This record gives sequence, structure tokens and C-alpha cells, in this order.
Amino acid sequence: MTESPTAHSPDERALVDKENLAYRVGAPLLNRLAIGSKLSLGFGILVLLTIVGAIFNYLASTNAMTGINIADEVRAPTALTAIRAEANLLRLQSDVRGYLALSSEEYLQDQQRDARAFQNDLDELTVLSAQLSPEDQQRLKRVRTLYDQLAADIPTLFALHDDPLEREPAYAIMATKGLRLGGQVLIDVGGLIDEQGRRSASEFTAEAEGMAQLAEMARFQGSLSAMLSGLRGYTTTRNRSFRGEYEANRDLNQQAWDQLKASRPRLNAKQRSLLDGISTNRAAFLRLPDEIFPILEGEHWREDIYLFRTAVLPLSTEMISLLDQLTANQQNALRSDLHRGRQDLVAANRVVLAGGVVALIMGVALAFIFRENIAGPVRRLTGVAERVRGGDLEAQARVRSRDEIGRLGEAFNSMTTKLRQTLSQVRREKKRADDLLHVVIPIGVSLASEKDFNRLLEVMLVEAKTFCHADAGTLYLRTDTNHLNPMIVRNDTLHSTMGGTSALAVTLPPIPLYDAVTNEPNHANISSHVALEGKSVNVSDLSHATTFDFSGPRAFEIQTGYRSHSLLTVPLKTDENHVLGVMQLINAKDSETGEVTEFDDALLPLMDSFSSLAVAALSAYVREQGLRQEIQQLRIEIDETRRQHEVSEIVETDFFQALQAKARVMRQRL
Repeated sequence: MTESPTAHSPDERALVDKENLAYRVGAPLLNRLAIGSKLSLGFGILVLLTIVGAIFNYLASTNAMTGINIADEVRAPTALTAIRAEANLLRLQSDVRGYLALSSEEYLQDQQRDARAFQNDLDELTVLSAQLSPEDQQRLKRVRTLYDQLAADIPTLFALHDDPLEREPAYAIMATKGLRLGGQVLIDVGGLIDEQGRRSASEFTAEAEGMAQLAEMARFQGSLSAMLSGLRGYTTTRNRSFRGEYEANRDLNQQAWDQLKASRPRLNAKQRSLLDGISTNRAAFLRLPDEIFPILEGEHWREDIYLFRTAVLPLSTEMISLLDQLTANQQNALRSDLHRGRQDLVAANRVVLAGGVVALIMGVALAFIFRENIAGPVRRLTGVAERVRGGDLEAQARVRSRDEIGRLGEAFNSMTTKLRQTLSQVRREKKRADDLLHVVIPIGVSLASEKDFNRLLEVMLVEAKTFCHADAGTLYLRTDTNHLNPMIVRNDTLHSTMGGTSALAVTLPPIPLYDAVTNEPNHANISSHVALEGKSVNVSDLSHATTFDFSGPRAFEIQTGYRSHSLLTVPLKTDENHVLGVMQLINAKDSETGEVTEFDDALLPLMDSFSSLAVAALSAYVREQGLRQEIQQLRIEIDETRRQHEVSEIVETDFFQALQAKARVMRQRL
């Protein structure tokens, strides 16, 4: 048992005395028993009543459990499996559509995967079918029969789709007869034109007659080529504009053909032979559209789509309908079984309620008996807890027994002790934060007094590394070309120093802020992301980070063996939110153990303050250098003006004017 060692008022002290008296006057047996024994004794009667009630409850709930088991083992799994099978069948249907539309190998692989998944669903439904109604068993049997037929039709459909000549009858006619006949006509027309060119001018009554015949041949050849192109375009695309192109050129070709036939008497024997061949092949070619157009404008223009629409789609639609009916039946049966189970449970609840009333009466009686032996010590322990909550961390619970509540009192005392220690640690952390704040301002003062640019950048990075206990760091400055140019690199572990006051130049490449091709912002690199967003980013573990591309640090690790674990990237921005550069710190180290750890998030506000001071110093330096350049330029201009003024004074003197006059006289003599 426990009690508070002291009371804060006479009323509290009187209450404690009353509770102690009740504790001493209580049953000696209960005072000596552990809480477990007390509860065992006190609730023994309740257990007996509970067992009796459980027997009646078991008898009343058996029927309910039977219905629930059927719902759990048959109805729900069957409904879920049927829904899953329907979803897989829809995906299978979508995969077939996708392959017919795009001929992508990916859809073929998806179709095979979804077919296996649907087959597995059918196998599960077959296992569960023993508990189904005869009607649902027939539906499931019909689904399997339809799927077997569908599984046989799909390979045939894909094979038909993969053969363009079998898949598109109109295209087959055009690719075989059309190109052969049209091509032969064009070849013969070319021969006709060549023969016309070889004929001598003496064979014509006038030179214009030969040229007119040649023009007729060319018009016939051009219109026939356009006819062939239009017919081929309509065959491959079914775009009616190509049919219009074909029909328009067919009329032009007919006019050219009539004129060409009218000039037959003026042709030589070889040309007449070619003209006869052209007539035969052209007539055969003109009959082809009568075969092609009905196919293109009918249902069989794509045999694979026709087979899908007339065979595959009806099969899958019927299977979906059967699975819907099966799912609906199982859902209705599930609701019915649950309703019956609910009614049986209501009857069982009445039995439990009756037993609960009896147990309540016994519990009230036991509460009066055990209140001071169990609840009293807990109440006193609660009083101590209230004092602790009020801020009295020195309050301790007095342990008077070795039972569970006594051990709880010991644990409570230990908790308050640790709470005092934690509070002390929090105060130390606050003091540490205040100390860090006092460090930032002196650093800013030292930066503002620095006059050497490289030294200024180096001090910025080194002080930030020291301030955050970082092992390495890099300072970037933003260029006019929207790049982050690395200016200073320091790595303590590798003893590497580049840039700044060192003699080694920085070998790291600049980081582009925008993609050179798309001009999209470069958010893949963490440094460019921070420069673009103007917000610090703290990465605790690069090995698990996926937001940014850390292939550079990983390649550096392979090259040097140096592993980047944690990363803190801070923007260097002005009060107008203009980012001048980025400071990146790598691998925070524990100040006591020296082990690599993550950067404390509490450093972010302090680093923002440090960044503001550093940017102020950098901006002041840049403004000072700009002012110095302006002053130097002004001095040069003043010196030039002074020199011109002095020359002017010399030139305007009488002595200089006399010298010029003598020089002119001497030149005239020469």
C-alpha cells in the first residue's frame, strides 16, 4: 500500500488519518493478501456465475455461430472471389482491346497474367461451389465452359491480328492486286512516254502535235498516281477524304484516258501495244474499288475486331453477367445469414444480460469490501500524482506493502525522479540553444569585417561547419547564367581543401538550375532545388532518401570510399528572398563520440540566422567592390579631363601660335 508522506492542509491530513484507520481496521486477511489473491477471492463468485451464464450463452449462440461461419467461410469468400474474377475478366478484356488497338507486347503479357489470375479465381470458386445452390453451381459451370471457349478464341484472334493480310481483306486486295495492276499501268505509261520521246519530229505533222500527245500521257500518268495514292490512303486509314481524292482523280484520269485513246491513230506500233496493255490493266484496277469499298464500309474491314466483337466480347459479357448474378446471390445469402445470426445473438444477449445483472449486484458488494484495500491506496497514489501535475516534482509516494500497488508506487517514484532529470536536461538544452545563439552573432561580426573575397567565402563555410559539427561542406554561388558554381570545398576526413585561400582550384562541375533543353527547373539535385525554392532541406540518411538524385555522392563514395550519410543544405538569400548561393554541409558528428549522425532540426532556425548574416556580409563586400571600381573609373576620367585642359592651355598660348605660323612658312618653302 502507499500513502502521501505529508498533507498540505488539515482537511487532507484528516482524510489520510481516516483512510489509515480504515486500512488498519480492515480484514487482516485481505491486508496480507496480494492484489491478485484479493481479486481471485473477490471475483471467484463472479467467475462461477460467469461460467453458468457462459453455458447458457453458448447454447443460445451456437445457431448464430453456425450462420456466421457459413457467411465467413462460404458466402463472403465466394462473393469476394466472384468480384475479383469479374475484375480480372474486365482487365483481360481491356488487355485484348489494348493489344488489338496498339499491338504492344506489354498488353500481351498483361493478358497472359490476367488470364492466369482469372483461372485461379475460377479454381477457388470451384472449391467453394460445394456449398452453393444448384442454380449458382450451374452458373459457375457455364462460366467455366464460356471461358474455355474464350481461351481458345483469344490465340486465334491474336494470330489473325498479327497477320495484316488476313486481318484486313481490303488491304490484302490493295497490297496484292492493286499495287500490281496500278504499278504495271504506271510502268507501261512510263514506257509510252519514253517511246514518245524517242520518236523523231518527222513523224508528226507539227511539233505541237507531239508535245500535246506527251502532255496527255503525263496527265494520265499523274492522275493515275494520285488515284493509286488515294485508294491506298483510304484502304489503310478509312478516312473518307482519301476516297474523295481517289474519285476526283478517277474522273480526271478518265478524261485523260479518253484523250489518250483518241490519239491512238497517231501512235506507233509499240505505243499501241503498250496502250492495249494499259487498257487491260487499268480496267482491272478500276474494278478493285468495287471489292474494296464494301469491305472498308462494312463490318469485316478488320477481321480481328469483327471476331472480337462477335465472339470474344459476347462471351466475356455473358461471363460478367453470370458472375454478377453469382455475386448478388451470395450477397443476399450473406445478408440473410447475418440476419439470422443477429436474431440468435439477441437471444444470447438476453441470457448474458441476466447474468450481468447478477454479476453487477455481486460486483457492487465486492466494491464495498475491497474499496479500502485496493481503491484506497490507488486514490492516495492519485493524490500524489495530482501534486506532481501541479508542479511539485519533489512529491513521493510512501510504499507500505510489496504488492502490485506497492511496486506501482516505486515505479511512480522512479518516474518522478526521471521527470526531474528530464526537466533538468531540457533546461540544459535551452541553455545550449541560447549559447549557440550567442555564437551566431559574433560570427556575423567577423564576416562583416572580412575584406578578402576568398577569405570571406572560406570563413563562411568553415564557421558553418564548426557551428554544426559537420565533417565536410561546399559553398556554391549563383552565376548570371543560372548555375551554382562551387567556390569552396572542405572535407576533414579526406583532408581535402579546394578553393578559397588554398592553392587548389575547385574541380567540381557547376550545377545548372534549369534544364538546358526543356528549360524546366532542376529539382532533381538538392542544391539546385534549395536555390530555386529558397528553403533549407535536412536529409537524415541519404541511403533511404528518394526525393532527390544522390547518384553524385554515391559515385564519390565508390571513387574515394567516403560515404555521405547526412546532408544539410541552406540557401544564402537576401532580405528580398533573392538567392545568392547555397551552403551544403555533410555528415554531422556527435560532439562527444565523434560518430556520424544526422543534423539536428533545431539548427535550422540558427542556420537561417547565420545565412542572413553571411549574405549581408557578402552583399556588403560586393557593394564595396562595386563602389571602389566606380571611384577608380571616376579618377581616370578626372585625369583625362585634366590632361586635355593642360594641352588646351599650351595650344592657345602666343608662343605656340607663332611656332605653328613658322612651321607653315617652312612647309610652303619646301
